[in-house]
Amino acid sequence: MAEKNNLKLIKIPKKNEKLSEFVGVILGDGNITKLYNPDKKVATYQVRIAGNSIKDYNYIVNYLKPLAENLFGIKTGIHKVKDCNGMYLTLTGKNIVNFFIKIGLKAGDKIKNNIGIPSWIKKDKRFLRACLRGLIDTDGCLYELRPHWPGLFQLNFKNFDKKLISHTRDSLLNLGFKVSRITSNKIYITRKAEIHKFYKEIGSSNDRLLQKHQEFLQYNSPVV
Repeated sequence: MAEKNNLKLIKIPKKNEKLSEFVGVILGDGNITKLYNPDKKVATYQVRIAGNSIKDYNYIVNYLKPLAENLFGIKTGIHKVKDCNGMYLTLTGKNIVNFFIKIGLKAGDKIKNNIGIPSWIKKDKRFLRACLRGLIDTDGCLYELRPHWPGLFQLNFKNFDKKLISHTRDSLLNLGFKVSRITSNKIYITRKAEIHKFYKEIGSSNDRLLQKHQEFLQYNSPVV
């Protein structure tokens, strides 16, 4: 890895759909660390994306890892958590952390930071759809309402960042989706036509959600 003054050099990507999707992923299941210990003179600069080592393995290893490496021209790390089904995709270095801060994210506790979706993403519908895809792929799920309503599915997004979930709902509404009010830090899309529309216009890069979408299609064929 090329370094300059102990800084990992990164490729600076243009603001585009791929970067917007990755920002959505960080807003969903990511965390940015920027710490300095003056006593030990040690600094930690890190971007981590968490996932389930079973359910999200393919998504993290085969999609997010190459996406990050292509965007920034750096190598990323995969770390499994001992004694639980957890894993992390890790990007390290001062430059990568400062890049994300420069484009509107913050280091530290996301709930306290309460930053929402960056304005440059909200201004472009292409970027916004990509960001929403990253958000739903990490903090969202599609599931069947069994046992009471077999064949009826619900697309759910849950997040404890009040500004982020408000931005997510407003963004979906602005893109023409019918979405529920915010209840217990959650929003829902339940109508069949709206779920069809979501996967047609926003889609998913996470095979876990794509598999659920196939189950949804077995019950609910799209209207031609």
